[in-house]
Amino acid sequence: MNTLIKSVSLVTTVGSLSALAAVSVSDTNTASFNFSGTIEPACKVKGSDSNGATAMVIDQNNTTQDIGSLEVWCNTGRTATTNYESLNKGFLVDGSNKIAYTLSVGDGSAAIDLAGGYTDANTETGSDANGTGKTSALKITPQSNGLDAAGQYSDTITVTVSYN
Repeated sequence: MNTLIKSVSLVTTVGSLSALAAVSVSDTNTASFNFSGTIEPACKVKGSDSNGATAMVIDQNNTTQDIGSLEVWCNTGRTATTNYESLNKGFLVDGSNKIAYTLSVGDGSAAIDLAGGYTDANTETGSDANGTGKTSALKITPQSNGLDAAGQYSDTITVTVSYN
């Protein structure tokens, strides 16, 4: 008895599906399907270290030196906001010894003091479908008086990007 009820239910379901799929006299020769999707705004950042960034010269000449490049891409077609944070608040550090420095982003940019971080709300971006971004050089200028203690000085700059 139990098997008979299951078979009847299956036949009824299959019959209902084929009734819904039938074309009627009132149907036309055109069918339309509306659909949509969303691509959320996004930005990406890629950093490339300079080969000489680990052998920087820190002396009284305070020579501006390349530490790498930053590539920024966003799918919005607009500028982005980039945030620059220094692990050591804008200092090259070796133990308790510190040497201030400034950061320059791109050609001809003003020197940036990273003591409190830095935000650029108008960063140029690339936006093509291949992911090609706008690349800017990153350079630092040590602020040594030439009498600093010997040591291996370093810092880490972290850059984050968001869309405008």
